[in-house]
Amino acid sequence: MTKGSSSGRTGGSLPRFGLHVSTAGGLDRIFPRGEALACGTVQIFSHSSRSWEFALPDPPVLAAYTTARSRASFSDVFIHASYLINMASDDPEIARKSVETLEKELATARLLGAEGLVLHPGSARGGERSAAVLRAASRIREVLDRLPGGGTPLLLENTAGAGSMLGATPEEMSEILSAIDRPEQTGICLDSCHLFASGFDLDEEGAGQELVSRFCEALPGGRPSLWHLNDALYPRGSGRDRHAGLGEGHIGLPALGQIVRLAVASETPIVLETPKGDGDEEDRRNMRRLFSLAGLPVPAEIASE
Repeated sequence: MTKGSSSGRTGGSLPRFGLHVSTAGGLDRIFPRGEALACGTVQIFSHSSRSWEFALPDPPVLAAYTTARSRASFSDVFIHASYLINMASDDPEIARKSVETLEKELATARLLGAEGLVLHPGSARGGERSAAVLRAASRIREVLDRLPGGGTPLLLENTAGAGSMLGATPEEMSEILSAIDRPEQTGICLDSCHLFASGFDLDEEGAGQELVSRFCEALPGGRPSLWHLNDALYPRGSGRDRHAGLGEGHIGLPALGQIVRLAVASETPIVLETPKGDGDEEDRRNMRRLFSLAGLPVPAEIASE
């Protein structure tokens, strides 16, 4: 839950809009970085997304993080799991590493009190998709059962539909979630670029609500836990997971605006995964557009060009 603003913004509380931010210099640094960009939530990697090896945060790191979080104007943090994880792999070594890494990722997320751990469902790598779905679901369930109880849920993210990646359609996502059969510990993160790349038309009025209903049919509550908002560098149905800045791709601002309004109405947080430059101007520009799409005043922190 977001806290009241301590930055002098009007409105009393921060909308749950945010960015993927760097953890360079320590986990505690994510809060001032988010505040400088008018964030009401942030997403991070808990370690290098291209490495299997990492350690749980030690007590001093965890203490610094907890103190910074308690003083910040927001507290929502999402974590994106490593891109190396493939819970559907038929390679025994990749499968072993994926299970061990996901378990450690989820343990880290719970130590940090994260709102969710985002995970791509996996890839069949050219094999039979139905078997890959069952492998992924069985291994995810194994991890969840090793870390029982409440805390951070695992959020499966829809994919762009390329090759053998699982989870691009509502039917396949529902099949995976039903096979995991841990509704109290799972949820969905919907990515606008991935929806568009996998062929869904986001321009049609009401398309967003229909897609939410279809993807979330297997979940209690019937809504995603998180939106990744991005424009798409390539045309609809390309299958290519290449993000663009808001209004700078093939989805366009009108369709993205429908998603923003839908997310705001359902109080679903939005994280931008838009391209970044050397500085923070691209983040600032995309956050300005996000606030404008929501019909909200642009905060002073990001108002200047």
